[in-house]
Amino acid sequence: MLSKVKTVLSDTEHRHTAINAAIALSIRVLGAGMAFFFNLIIARQLGAEQSGYFFLALALVMLLSAVARLGFDNTVLRFTSADAGYGYTVKAILNFALKCVLPVSFVFTVITYTLAPWVAENIFNKPGLAKSLQYIAPAIIGLSVVFLVAMSLQARHKLIASIPCQNIAHFMLCGAAIIVFSVDSASTAALYLSLSLGITSSFFYWLSIKNLNNNGEKTEPKKLWHSARPNWFIIMMNQSVQWSAPIIIGVFLVAEQVAFFSVAQRVALLTSFILMAVNLVVAPKFSAFHAKGDDVGIRKTALFSVRLLVLSALPIVLFMLAFPEFLMGLFGEEFRQGALILQILVLGQAVNVVTGSVGFLLQMTGHERDMRLVTLISGFGVLISVPIFTKFFGAFGAAAATAFFISVQNLLAVYFVKKRLGFNTLMFWQKI
Repeated sequence: MLSKVKTVLSDTEHRHTAINAAIALSIRVLGAGMAFFFNLIIARQLGAEQSGYFFLALALVMLLSAVARLGFDNTVLRFTSADAGYGYTVKAILNFALKCVLPVSFVFTVITYTLAPWVAENIFNKPGLAKSLQYIAPAIIGLSVVFLVAMSLQARHKLIASIPCQNIAHFMLCGAAIIVFSVDSASTAALYLSLSLGITSSFFYWLSIKNLNNNGEKTEPKKLWHSARPNWFIIMMNQSVQWSAPIIIGVFLVAEQVAFFSVAQRVALLTSFILMAVNLVVAPKFSAFHAKGDDVGIRKTALFSVRLLVLSALPIVLFMLAFPEFLMGLFGEEFRQGALILQILVLGQAVNVVTGSVGFLLQMTGHERDMRLVTLISGFGVLISVPIFTKFFGAFGAAAATAFFISVQNLLAVYFVKKRLGFNTLMFWQKI
């Protein structure tokens, strides 16, 4: 066994992937822990009803921010990866994306703030949600910036900055403020999150462009738009799969049910934080290999990364399936009602993990349109099925529909990877 490990790690690319994945995983563990404690703080400090309002408002702005980013997330990642050594090009790509995205984010912020009372009253039938929506509206701008900056940092393998930018810093600041000032309302927590994102987005943008060299030239805007357009649909549908369920639950059910589902969803996502860590390392590699025409490198890296994922994530999946009441009970006794929701969502995330980085494989190798089709199918599947299942089966139905279409999305992506790139990531035991 040891000799096999030594043989695998003797390959330079595998060694680089493993070492960087370990670094990314260490930071991701910190990020996952921070996200877990942030959700714990919200649930404990605010209670089920107020935390339901907060999570509902957060789901809405996350979805709106994804729309506002116009698909530039993975476009920034792909093109920056290919020219990571050219500072002028890196900065030009990021600034072009921000120039396109920020005006849209600002418009969404103004619309959300203005329509918040009407939306809370007429769509969600929850007048108490209005202030939370108004105070969290500026987070649309902050989220748009941190996601794009994080992609730029990730493309340059600056993982120590990229992960905190996207997932840690604003939650840490907001959580600290909630504890220090003993916040007990969703609207105040929403305000602190918006302020935290304002601070972190400004800081990490400055950090991302600091000390860049002047080498390179501007990338053609047409190339960026050509990549961003299909990515836009991919990201919107991906975000729909992730965030539409709590929003739809908010329409049909009481705020407490939103809280139970949202907490279960965030705990279930801990199963895929290893996938996210590996993605941080392999996505730029896929892009770089594709730019060089190295199909063998793409295949070897993809299959090796799936092995890492299966070995790392299986114990977490089994623990969550075995002790869901314990995990949900950490957020408060009433949250134990979400134990079955957690188990259902974990199964969906388990499929997400064992299929590997199939989404990035397609997007980083120029097959964005295949991934767009996959996400359209899963996204519309969620948008159609979740309202029906929620109406008849409550939050459990929403969880089942979400988990099913997460699985469908990843299995369809596996099919297209096999069709376009010639290998099956599910057959991770095959010789690399």
